[in-house]
Amino acid sequence: MARDAIPPFLDQLEALPRDIDSLDLLIVSAGGDPTVAWRIVSLIRERTDHFSVLIPQAAYSAATLIALGADEIVMHANGNLGPVDPQIQVSRPSPDDQSRIMQFGSEELRAYLEFTKNTVGLSDQSQLAKVFDSFCQEVGPVQIGVAARGAQLSLAMGEKLLRMHMVGDQAQQAPAIAEELNKNFFHHGYPVSRSEAREIGLKIAKPDLELEGLVWKTWASIEADLDLRLGFNPLECLRQDERCRPLFEPVPVANIPSDLPPEIQHQAYQQVLQGLAVQKVPPVEYRTVRAIIESPRHLSHYVQEGLIFGARTANLQIMYNELRAVLGWRTVDAPPGETEE
Repeated sequence: MARDAIPPFLDQLEALPRDIDSLDLLIVSAGGDPTVAWRIVSLIRERTDHFSVLIPQAAYSAATLIALGADEIVMHANGNLGPVDPQIQVSRPSPDDQSRIMQFGSEELRAYLEFTKNTVGLSDQSQLAKVFDSFCQEVGPVQIGVAARGAQLSLAMGEKLLRMHMVGDQAQQAPAIAEELNKNFFHHGYPVSRSEAREIGLKIAKPDLELEGLVWKTWASIEADLDLRLGFNPLECLRQDERCRPLFEPVPVANIPSDLPPEIQHQAYQQVLQGLAVQKVPPVEYRTVRAIIESPRHLSHYVQEGLIFGARTANLQIMYNELRAVLGWRTVDAPPGETEE
């Protein structure tokens, strides 16, 4: 989830009836910008008194923050939440003069220092200072500050989101729940099951097999429409286009007798190589949908469009290059015959 998802989300909110008093949001996401999660929940809270999230599958990181702001979390047995400790990416130089991308959070620094003290056994302050300095040299001191502030932000947002609907004695659990999801799972990709989510104090709805079946059916339909289990394969786009058939046609076989004079063999080899000249085909247009924000009232797709250029070289390798022309959100017309519900 990134900031560019806010405008299509606003379109959804503007399409809601003005007298609405409750809203259900089905979400499947690997996460993203935590401030986007905060804004989404805040926008929903401005329009409705009751807010529920439906989680058929994975709702990690920033998607978990959205769930923290809901009055009720309806989790399928296949659903997972995740830790909300923020991760930052930094570009660092490498010995071969090529930049490398590193991802870390403030918890990595804390774990590193605790390891050197509690496991390695370093206690001298000057040695610990060297350990800290080595971490700064690896990721950069400014980036450590960014990670630390991100952790504080995530902790504060988690608690504020929970306090939006927790009252009385329940509200006192908010700091502990926020800290649990920030510090105690030891890996940003840890899948928090429905049972674990309930154990740490989240407001998980009681299992309802009929409702869970509908939630899973909805997600299965979305997953099939987006071909999420297949993914985008430029080579397959070329293979499916009739104009690109020459790339995949069988290669002619030439039998050259070994007892021919060398100059004749050389000529025969040259003729074979000429027959294996580079095969070029017209570019193939492609379009993929990478994310959706949909309801019966409005449809927005995050699309990627472009061209794929393909060729087969003389050594029989199929080469391709992708030219991306469009990447962003588009409003999609409803299929014919569909009406607002």
